[in-house]
Amino acid sequence: MNKLKTPKNINATKTGKIGIFKTMIASGPVIIQKKEGKLQTLLVKHGDKPLKKLKWKFCGGKLLKGWDLKENAIREAKEEIGVKIKIIGDLPVMALWQEKPETGQKQPELIILIHYLAATKERPKQGKDILAIQWFDINNLPKNCSPNIKPTIKAYQKIYAGGKPKRKS
Repeated sequence: MNKLKTPKNINATKTGKIGIFKTMIASGPVIIQKKEGKLQTLLVKHGDKPLKKLKWKFCGGKLLKGWDLKENAIREAKEEIGVKIKIIGDLPVMALWQEKPETGQKQPELIILIHYLAATKERPKQGKDILAIQWFDINNLPKNCSPNIKPTIKAYQKIYAGGKPKRKS
């Protein structure tokens, strides 16, 4: 009888443990608006490390039990940057693998990120957990961004023209 062998790398972490990792689903808005004649995106820094060690991120967070993904993104915008947002489009779902999670967890983490293109008429302000907030030109993003920022902006540029959905032919 022919025995099937399990591939050595299936669900394996660098520690060699198979299938032992935490999974988190998060959603949040990607706010891109024209400012000073350029398309800019709003990024934040939050966490318990010194400010210089933190990466720029979109606002957003963990999906709470009982909330849908869009409601969660709207809630996170209100909590983190103090604004009401309007979801105006979808962006690709992204999965990030963190061998050493930023949260300090000991086990690796798989983060599923659901981004929504959003707009606001209000002026963003730092929520209680936000240490920094800033608008950045989408063509000149800072080097110290989370790994989802640049691919999400590239997807936005490919899918949308000037913040509006491209018309399907």
